[in-house]
Amino acid sequence: MAVDILIKDVDYVVTMDGTRRIIKDGAVAITGDRITEVGKSAALALKYADAKKVIDGRGRLVMPGLVNGHFHSTQQLARGLADNVFLPTWIHDRLYPYEAACTPEDVYLASTCACIEAIRTGTTCFIDPGGYHMEQAVKAVTETGIRAVLSRSMVDIHAAGRPIPGKMREDTQAALDAGEEFVVKFNGVADDRIHAWFSLRTERMVSDQLCIRTKELADKYQTGVESHNSSVNDSVNRHKEIHNGLRPVTRYYKIGVLGPNMLLYHMNWLTDEEVQMIKETDTKVSHCPTAGFMGGYGTLQGKHPEMHKMGISVAVASDNAPESNFNDMFRVMYCLAAHNDYHQDATLLTPETMLDMVIKNGARSALWDHEISSLEPGKKADMIVVEMAGPEWIPIHNPISNLVHSADGHSVETSIINGQIVMENRKILTVDVDEFLRRGQEAAIKIAERAGLTGYGFPRWPIE
Repeated sequence: MAVDILIKDVDYVVTMDGTRRIIKDGAVAITGDRITEVGKSAALALKYADAKKVIDGRGRLVMPGLVNGHFHSTQQLARGLADNVFLPTWIHDRLYPYEAACTPEDVYLASTCACIEAIRTGTTCFIDPGGYHMEQAVKAVTETGIRAVLSRSMVDIHAAGRPIPGKMREDTQAALDAGEEFVVKFNGVADDRIHAWFSLRTERMVSDQLCIRTKELADKYQTGVESHNSSVNDSVNRHKEIHNGLRPVTRYYKIGVLGPNMLLYHMNWLTDEEVQMIKETDTKVSHCPTAGFMGGYGTLQGKHPEMHKMGISVAVASDNAPESNFNDMFRVMYCLAAHNDYHQDATLLTPETMLDMVIKNGARSALWDHEISSLEPGKKADMIVVEMAGPEWIPIHNPISNLVHSADGHSVETSIINGQIVMENRKILTVDVDEFLRRGQEAAIKIAERAGLTGYGFPRWPIE
C-alpha cells in the first residue's frame, strides 16, 4: 500500500494519544495531510513498503509538534529594544512605538523571521494575538508552512496618561469592523492552516460594548476570542481605575464574555473566586513564564499549576522576542519547573505534565485539539523528528525527562506540518532563511530609528 511518507525504525514514538503510549521501534505513516497509521516499525515497514518518501528514525524520537500558546509574531524585530523595563513602559514606550513605525513590509519580514525561529525549534502551531497589517502575517504563515491562529488587534479605550499611537485610536464600531473583516477574509485559508480569531488586545483598553459584541461575532463565526489579562498587579489596579473598581476576570465574567472559545493570556494575578469563574465557564488560559521572568510580572505566585490540576486548559507560551527574548518552546517548557522551586514541591510538575501542558493544552486552547496534538490515525500530520545523539541525551532512561529537562529546540531535525515536510535535516525548505534573516536585520535597524528606540538597543558596556 502506498503512502506519501513513512517514518520507520524510530527509537521512540511519543503518541500523546488518550493513554499517552510511547512506542519503541515505532513508525508513522502519512497520506496527504493526515496520519494513516502509527505502530511497530516491522509491521508498518512491510505494509507500506511502497511509501513515496522514507525517513530513517534510528536514534530519533517522533512526537507531535509543540504549540506556542501566545506568540506575537509581528514583534519579532523588536528583540533587544525593551529589556529590563516594567510592563507599562514596555507596552507604551517601547512596543507601541515599534508597532506604529512598522510598514506592511516590516510586518511581513518580522512574521517570517518569527515563523523561522518557531519551525527551527519544534513549534508547528502558534496563537498570535495580532497587531496591525495582519494580512502580512497571513502571508508569512502561508509561505513558511506553519500552522497558526491569527487575529487583528481591537481597542476602543485610549486611557489618558499613557501614550497610545494614533493608529490604535479606533472607536468601537471601527474596531469591530476591522476584526470581523479579518475573520471573514482569512479564516480557513492556506489549506486550513490558518484560523482567524478576534483579539481584545488588553483588558484595560476594551469597553464592555466591544467585549460583548466581539463575543457575539465569535459565536456567529464559530471562532475564538483572545485577550491579555491580569498580567501584572499594575494591570489589575489600572483596570479597576478605568472599569468601576472591577478586577479584569470579574468584569469579563459579569458581562458574559468568558466561555470555551475565550483564551486569556498571562493570568498571573487572580483571586480564588476568579479561578472558579474560569473553571465554571471553561475559559482557556495561556501561561507565559519566560516573559514574566524577564518583565518581573510575579509569574510564579500565579495559580497556573493549581488551575491545571483543576482541569482548566493551561497552555504554555513564549510571548514574543522582545520580552521572553527567545521563542524556543523546549526552553520555555523547562522553565515551568520553576513552579516546583517556588512551591518547594519537587513533585508538582513532572516532565510528562509539562509536555501535556505545551501540546495537549496548547491545542485545546487553539480550539484545534480534534485535529492536532496527538499521533493517531485520521489526525493532521503535524509532528517533529528529534535527534537523540547529543550529549544532553545520554544516558536515556526516561526519554520524556531528556526531552523536557535536557534538550532544547536544536535537537529538532525534521518538521512535518499538514503532511508537508517543512524542515528536513535542520534545513527549512519553504523559504530562503538566510535572505529573510538578512532583510529582517536591516529592517529592524530602520524601524528602531523611525520609532526613536535606537538608544535602547545598545549594551551598557562601551563599544569601541
